[in-house]
Amino acid sequence: MNVLGIVGSPRKDGNTQIMVEEVLSTTREAGAETDIYLVYDKNIQGCDGCHSCAQNKGICKIKDDMQALYKKMEWADAIVLGSPVYFNYVTAQAKAVIDRTFCYLFSRKLTGKVAAPVLSLRRIGAGQTRVQLYGWFLSQGMVPVRGAVGYGPEKGEVRKGVGGGINITAMEECRNTGKEIIDWFKKLGVK
Repeated sequence: MNVLGIVGSPRKDGNTQIMVEEVLSTTREAGAETDIYLVYDKNIQGCDGCHSCAQNKGICKIKDDMQALYKKMEWADAIVLGSPVYFNYVTAQAKAVIDRTFCYLFSRKLTGKVAAPVLSLRRIGAGQTRVQLYGWFLSQGMVPVRGAVGYGPEKGEVRKGVGGGINITAMEECRNTGKEIIDWFKKLGVK
């Protein structure tokens, strides 16, 4: 059982990273191998729409830090995509990662992987952003789980902030997400 957390925040050690690390910690306690990828200091260009991946067995021609992330995504049985909510969607950094997985539509390397959204925000936009991420997961053939939402305006406040559900904290949602990933591994027969 391999779980990859991708932190699509432009800030290191922020609320999104705290939440993704909590999900990974829960899966690790259940026996999963985990890895985390922070995009804040990486050079990940946007997709340029050249479609060379369609002729090149699903391999993207752009040589940047996304090449290392592709390897990690292929290693993973589950992908936790974390992002702050900016203007009712993921950050530009997270969107670049999503767009660059266009090549996987041809190679189908994400098909069957469990996928969870983890969203941190100040006030609004969690519902729309979660639905948009579900769309990405489904287009890649991944198995989406509920994921986690955490409110906390300032860095670190998500540790004590509320979650998106009723009477639940953000950290409880993260732990529940980790447990749900493990439950899906069992249902799918992932060892």
